[in-house]
Amino acid sequence: MLNFSQIFIEGTLLSVFFCIVIVGMLVYNPRLLLNDYPQSIRLSVPPKTSKETKLSKAIGAPFAALLMIAPFISTLYSDEISFLVAFLHPFLVFTIVSLVDLVVLDWLMFCFITPDFLVIPGTKGMKDYKNYRFHFIAFLKGTVVYGVLCIIVAGIRMLI
Repeated sequence: MLNFSQIFIEGTLLSVFFCIVIVGMLVYNPRLLLNDYPQSIRLSVPPKTSKETKLSKAIGAPFAALLMIAPFISTLYSDEISFLVAFLHPFLVFTIVSLVDLVVLDWLMFCFITPDFLVIPGTKGMKDYKNYRFHFIAFLKGTVVYGVLCIIVAGIRMLI
């Protein structure tokens, strides 16, 4: 059976962690997240340097692993669990994180406020900083990707 309070707590904690890491990366160097910017902005600046690429991977890989592993581990505490619960639990946790990302980071911070620390040098004033649709489409694509990942995670959980 789904434990919605646990899902909410996990989603909230991972959302806070996610926001701290993403904002920290943006403050340090917004180019670390260059691949997440709209195409017009990406095309207006040089590609990431090798140092930026390495740093993005060094932060991104363990960060992504933690986001994937945390909801999976929490399902291990149930002795009897159905495939549907093993799928829905991490899927709903990721949905909370994705919604916080979309509404707080993308729409509010990136599109509405657009603080200077996230503007890549040489792109100030570009209209795609206000592209709400771009972020919504990215949210939908992300939902499909983590939906597939959650199916795989649920399958692995059922084998354990």
